[in-house]
Amino acid sequence: MKNFSSNEVRFSGDSLKSCIGFIDLVDSTKNTITINNLEHIRIYYSKFINSISKIVKSYGGKVIKNMGDSLLLYFPKTSDNKNEKVFREVIECSMEILDARHVVNQELSKQHLPPFSYRISMDFGVLDLALVGDYSQIDLFGSTINLCSKINSSSSPSIANQIIIGDNCYRILKSFSNIANDYNFLSNGGCKITETFVYSTYSIKRVNKLSLIDDSSSSIKFPLRNKLLDYSTDDFIDTKYKKDLFFHQRDNNKKKIILVDDDPDILLTYESFLNESRYEIISFTNSTNALNYIKTLSNFEDLLVTLDIRMKDLNGFQLYQQIKAIDPTIKILFITALDILDEILTIVPGLSKDQILIKPVEEKVLLNTIKKLSK
Repeated sequence: MKNFSSNEVRFSGDSLKSCIGFIDLVDSTKNTITINNLEHIRIYYSKFINSISKIVKSYGGKVIKNMGDSLLLYFPKTSDNKNEKVFREVIECSMEILDARHVVNQELSKQHLPPFSYRISMDFGVLDLALVGDYSQIDLFGSTINLCSKINSSSSPSIANQIIIGDNCYRILKSFSNIANDYNFLSNGGCKITETFVYSTYSIKRVNKLSLIDDSSSSIKFPLRNKLLDYSTDDFIDTKYKKDLFFHQRDNNKKKIILVDDDPDILLTYESFLNESRYEIISFTNSTNALNYIKTLSNFEDLLVTLDIRMKDLNGFQLYQQIKAIDPTIKILFITALDILDEILTIVPGLSKDQILIKPVEEKVLLNTIKKLSK
């Protein structure tokens, strides 16, 4: 199997239909020119990225990447284009971002920083999935991305701090009678794509804002409505790879579990969880050593392998493919700190949600999951 460098992009060959969005920080270049302190510029952009990311995540969306003063995001659950709830959440997420802008601007004002103003564009269509570098990040490509970006960049400054949607998204939203009743969709004329083709666009406004906020009987819950948010800068922790660790707890009468993670402290934690269990535990911090060990085995009937994703040598996806090539019946459990569950399910054929755990993992959850997979 080809090893990909840390700078390469690998297309998975899979595509999905989903809502995507661009959020552009209007006049950011002009605003930051007036900021002489580099640290203040960092604060300015970190508040932009972190405040929006927190809201998007609370509505089931994901920020894929930032491009200078613009964020690309998408909503995986909207692949079900018959689910009114998730499409309503997309609208409310965008409106939440606009509402929260006032809170953020108050905080910026206290620090003598210029206020935020946004251009928000949304659309729906086919997206191509790709994995970047060590596969710990995803990226999105395709004509839907290009079209939504075009809508954003061509929007007039006069419609800043409004939500502009493309025709594809508009048609889906209007197909839900409740959404059509709760929001007004106003034509903006359209976005000129070629000399002869203009793509229709619309702005969205609530028909009755109070009814949406105060309706306690609604099954749609908007978690951040009317709350002050903590927009502090995210902490970034560098991963330090350590020496290989190779544990053996042998008992040929027990089912075998191979734990693979490049952090020995995590392996010790998992082993402590499984110490009194009915399993033989073998642990590796080096994914290549784990693969070489699996190749020496002759019986895969009761074998379960847990994999981290971000690892040196072979990452979790590469190791998964190598293991399945040895014997497709070997059971696999991904345990990762990366919040890309939907992407893993799309990229790895035949994988179920039961085969993915997000760190940190509680003892009971790990034991119950392993028990279920080992049946």
